[in-house]
Formats: sequence, structure tokens, C-alpha cells
Amino acid sequence: MEICEITLDSKQYALLKSMLSCDRRADLIRKIPINAKELFYDMTHEIYSPVIDGWSTLEIVLKESSDTLNLLRFMTKQIFPSDENYFVKQLGRKWANFRLKKDCALIIYKNGTSLINVNLADDLCNK
Repeated sequence: MEICEITLDSKQYALLKSMLSCDRRADLIRKIPINAKELFYDMTHEIYSPVIDGWSTLEIVLKESSDTLNLLRFMTKQIFPSDENYFVKQLGRKWANFRLKKDCALIIYKNGTSLINVNLADDLCNK
């Protein structure tokens, strides 16, 4: 499995952290490699969940989710430079149909730092 590293600015990092499940949030903070398929599935699910819940449509979500979609595209471009919409096209897919044609894990850095703060990760999951 290939390990890919991505550096985000503080706004992107905070947005990504808000989109992930608690376990993956903790891994993000600890700089533990996160399975790319799981991370991107969390992101697409978070973006698409208003449609699943029935209080929005895909068209509205695509129009109103510019920050999250831009982050998704930015991160996708690090893995698939020629197809930044690789995961945008998969919005709404269930786990069994969600595809990642590259076997990799991601380590995400905030502003290029690689500081580990285990206590922050533990606190985050206890909220």
C-alpha cells in the first residue's frame, strides 16, 4: 500500500476534521495513515448526507457545498492529478459501490507540520 502525504492549510484541515468519523479524526490528529477509501467515503458521505436525509437535492448540495467540494477536489488531485472530480462523481454511492482504483493510505499535515498530539485526539472523540 502506497502512503501519500497531503498538506492542508488550517482552514482546509479544520474542514476535513469536521467531515471525518471520530476514529479517522483521531488518526488525522495523530498523523496515523488513514485508508484513502475510508477517508474519501467519509467526505463524500458528509457532503451528500442532506440528500440521503431527504431535506435537500443533489443540485442544491452541489451549489451550496463549494468549500467542501473544493477540498474534496484539492485532495483528489493529489491522488489523481488528471481527474479532480473522481470522487465528486461518486457522491451518493453506498460503500459497496464506492471505488478507489489506487491502494493507498493518506497522512494529512496541517501547514506542513507533523506534530502529534494524542491528547487532542482523545479529547476530540470524547466530545
